[in-house]
Amino acid sequence: MTGSHRNEDAVSVEFRCRDVGVACKNVARAETPDELVKAVAAHAKEKHGVELNGTLIDYAVTKVRPAGG
Repeated sequence: MTGSHRNEDAVSVEFRCRDVGVACKNVARAETPDELVKAVAAHAKEKHGVELNGTLIDYAVTKVRPAGG
């Protein structure tokens, strides 16, 4: 699952579940950090049954990286 279905050249940031200790191969990608947070929150709820609160979002944002990095 990717966080964006747009042109891959436009993707600037990504988040990997495994970077926060989750045994999941998902890599969410988006053009902006705000779009990425929305994609990560939707994935966390749908696939992991986790509703992200402010603390979890703040932690996840520390693991955002440039796409391909």
